[in-house]
Amino acid sequence: MAGTIRVAVCDDARAVKLFLRHVLEEEGDIEVVSSTSSGGAVLEDIGRHHPDVLLLDLLLPDVDDAATLVGELRVRAPGAAIVLISNMPPSRLEEEAARLRTDGWLLKAQKPDELRDAVRRVVAAGG
Repeated sequence: MAGTIRVAVCDDARAVKLFLRHVLEEEGDIEVVSSTSSGGAVLEDIGRHHPDVLLLDLLLPDVDDAATLVGELRVRAPGAAIVLISNMPPSRLEEEAARLRTDGWLLKAQKPDELRDAVRRVVAAGG
């Protein structure tokens, strides 16, 4: 894989954002270019940073309709893969990812290697 994978993270929990940054940047081929805490902030920020992947918390306090948010993110960053992140049960998270037509889903509690590999896979698959 050529180049650094650019990742944006949107999660309302500061600890989750710090953990994801640490884990993702550990091996040097992934860079967290944006870290936001709300749907409104990610919408404002996404166009400035042009990430390859957006890790999007499914349950943000300012988002009433995740489908609308995902749709607007697709318009503002058409090349970015959108991957839902959550602590909800995997079967429910998988259903939500399919319903919202995102490019994948991840549990926040996944092992570090699995998180990095998942980001690499979604980029290799073309989103």
